[in-house]
Amino acid sequence: MLNRLESLTQRVGGSNELVDQWLQARKQLLVAYCALVGIKPNKEKHTPLNEKALENFCHNLVDYLSAGHFHIYDRIIKQVEGASSPKMSLAVNIYPKLWANTEQIMAFHDRYTEVDIDQDLCLELHQALSDIGETLAARFTLEDRLIQLAAETWQQAEPDKTLDPAG
Repeated sequence: MLNRLESLTQRVGGSNELVDQWLQARKQLLVAYCALVGIKPNKEKHTPLNEKALENFCHNLVDYLSAGHFHIYDRIIKQVEGASSPKMSLAVNIYPKLWANTEQIMAFHDRYTEVDIDQDLCLELHQALSDIGETLAARFTLEDRLIQLAAETWQQAEPDKTLDPAG
């Protein structure tokens, strides 16, 4: 997922401040996930699960989801695509899938936030971490489609016309 993020960042990075911030938030979330599951990026050594890493990941998870739903998605859809845009229907199809994905992620969050990880729960959590990794990958694929739609629109617009990050 980190490699795919780096590739996307190279393709669309710098074209829009809002998207750049979004991709940076995604990177922070992925780093927290890697720390939680015990993966060190670019290394093969695994570290044991710890509750502080779980807490950090859950915090990053909620921040990331909130930014998407309450700040980013609507702004990209409204500012990049007009209601009559042919791409609007694609964005409208992506949005319900993002909500369904959010429900899955929040179920993980609600289950494992502020809970002591004992031996019995540890096995369950390891499976849940695998599942949440797949759920995040699916989410990033959907978000990447929104970013790609935005990037295509910006490329067609004048070079100096970008989203107002304050707007």
